[in-house]
Amino acid sequence: MGQPQEPAGGCNVVRHPGNLLFQNRGYPPKGSYQSYSTGNVQKQHHLSWTNPPTSCLIIKKYHDPAVLKKFKTICIWLITDQRLDVYVEEKDFEELQTIKAGDLTSNSSYANLKMVAGAIENIDDKFLSLIDNIKVWTFGKDKLNNKVDFIVCLGGDGTLLYASSLFQNSVPPVIAFNLGSLGFLTPFEFREFPTVVKKIVKGTLGFTLRSRLDCCLMPCSSQDDEESEGDEFLPISYQVLNEIIIDRGVHSGVCMVDIYCDDFFVTTVIGDGLIVATPTGSTAYAAATGASVVAPSVPCVILAPICPHSLSFRPIMVPANCVLKCKLNPDARSKASISFDGRHRQDFTKSHAVEISASQFSVPCIDKESSMKDWVNGLRNCLMWNGRSATQKPLNKPN
Repeated sequence: MGQPQEPAGGCNVVRHPGNLLFQNRGYPPKGSYQSYSTGNVQKQHHLSWTNPPTSCLIIKKYHDPAVLKKFKTICIWLITDQRLDVYVEEKDFEELQTIKAGDLTSNSSYANLKMVAGAIENIDDKFLSLIDNIKVWTFGKDKLNNKVDFIVCLGGDGTLLYASSLFQNSVPPVIAFNLGSLGFLTPFEFREFPTVVKKIVKGTLGFTLRSRLDCCLMPCSSQDDEESEGDEFLPISYQVLNEIIIDRGVHSGVCMVDIYCDDFFVTTVIGDGLIVATPTGSTAYAAATGASVVAPSVPCVILAPICPHSLSFRPIMVPANCVLKCKLNPDARSKASISFDGRHRQDFTKSHAVEISASQFSVPCIDKESSMKDWVNGLRNCLMWNGRSATQKPLNKPN
C-alpha cells in the first residue's frame, strides 16, 4: 500500500492498489481508489479516474415490464448523451432482438407471463434504432476486466446479489437503483440517474466496500464408506456477498454441523442448520435468527444457528481474518444441503467440507450520502428499525 498523502483540508488519503481489498483487482482499469479518514474509525472511500470511463454494464431485473421501460430510458441516455458503450447480458440482448423482430409471442418470458402488451408499450422507434449499438456479454465466456468501468443495477436487492455472483473475482463499482421490493442495498431512486451517473463519471461520489466471503467446497475424508462412494469431486470456489447456508433441506433429521476456526474446534450445531454471513448478509436470513445487525464496514463474519436444539446457543461474530471450516458431524444421521447466496444449492454430505475466509474481492457499492447514513436510513425506512406508532408523553409536573 502506498504511503499516506496529505490532501487539502487535512484528511489522510491512502491509495489502495496494493492492499488486501484491492490486490490483483483489475478495477477500475482507468483509475484508483482512495480512502479518506474522517476520524479514528470512520473512513470514506472515493473513486478517482485517471481517464474518463467509457463503458458500463447494465444488469436488470428479469420478467418485469416496468423495469424494461426504465432500462430503455437509461440505455438511450447513456448511449446518446454520455456516449458510453453499453453492455447487457446475453438473455437481455436476446429479449431486445426478439422485441425488435416483432415476434414477442415466441419469447417464452412474455408468452408465459402475459407481458406482450407491456413490452410493446415500453418500446419506441428511438430505442429500436439503438438496439444494434448495445453490446452483448456472455457469462463465463467474455472477459470484462478491461471493458466495463462500472455496473448499473436496475432492480432490488436480489439484482445486486446476482450482479455480485457474475464476478467471481474483481468487481467494478456498482450503482444500484431501487426498482424492486425492499431496496435495502439499492439506495438510489431511478429518477436520480442523470445526476448520479454524471457524478460517477466525474469521480465525485463515495462508495462502500461490501466484503464477500471466499467459500471453497472441497472433499473431506468420511468414515461412512457407503456415503462417500461416488462423491469424489474437485474443489469449487464461490464468492458470497450475503451468506452461506447449511440446512437439513428435504431431510427430516436434525442437522449436525461441526464448526472449526483456524483449525480449532468451536462447537457442533444441532438444529435446522447454520448461517455464515457477511455484515451485508446480517440484514437478510441471519436477521431472522436473531443475529446482530452489523454495519457493512465492520470486518467480521457472523455465525448464526437456525432453530438450534438448545436454549443457550446465541449467534456470534468472529474476526474477518479467521478461517472457518464446516463439515457434518460423524454422528449425523442424514445429509444436509448447502447454498451460496441462495444459489448453487446441492447436497452436503460427510464427504464434503466448506472452508470460508474473507475474500480479497469486495463489492464497491456507490453511496447516496455516506456508508453510515445509507445503512441507518435503510434500517429505518426498509426494516422499520425501532419504529413505534407513538412516543412517550412528557410527564406533567404539578406547579
